[in-house]
Amino acid sequence: MPSSIKPTNKQRQHERAAAKARVVRAYKDGEDWREVAAHNDVPYSTARRAVLNADGDPKTHGGVRGARVKMTVEVMGKLEEYLDEDCRHTCELMRDRLRSDLDVTVSTSSVHRALQGMVYSLKKLRIEKITMNNTVNKDKRKEFVEKLEKHMSRGDMVVFQEETDFNMYLSRNEGYLRVGERATVALTSSQGAYLHVQGGVSSVSWPPQTRLSS
Repeated sequence: MPSSIKPTNKQRQHERAAAKARVVRAYKDGEDWREVAAHNDVPYSTARRAVLNADGDPKTHGGVRGARVKMTVEVMGKLEEYLDEDCRHTCELMRDRLRSDLDVTVSTSSVHRALQGMVYSLKKLRIEKITMNNTVNKDKRKEFVEKLEKHMSRGDMVVFQEETDFNMYLSRNEGYLRVGERATVALTSSQGAYLHVQGGVSSVSWPPQTRLSS
């Protein structure tokens, strides 16, 4: 005689689910669900649990528990607000501000993952001074060139002066911004003590004069 074909796990799961469905259907129709369970080889405890669950709301499967969701839309909106204020905010600082503003406790790694999900990345900062290329400075440069041309046309001795400096002001040189956007921060024209090195040179004067000041 040919050997009987054993049902697969998927087939057995389908049979069990169908048997429990028949028990539930008998319960809803007012029939003896215990007898139906016995005829379908469904254990009494399994049948009773299926009947009790039939009266409740269906459970949703998958997803995450609401109590553990901390990176909500409100929290991510706050992160974006912090970076709009100053892109130099660190994950530690944003974590502390979330605890202070929203009473939400998260780790720095959670903040970092949230920023990545919001398409933010860490970039080198580009410093742009507030007075850079504004209308007033452009007018001053134009006036300077016009005066320089007048002096040169009269044959006056022109001394070209240059200076270099080291700013003692320290600032974070990295910041978060969306991918594809440049990380910039506007600074005032003076942000700390300077060490000045000045020098002047002319085509009719040698050696050049230098001066160091702070």
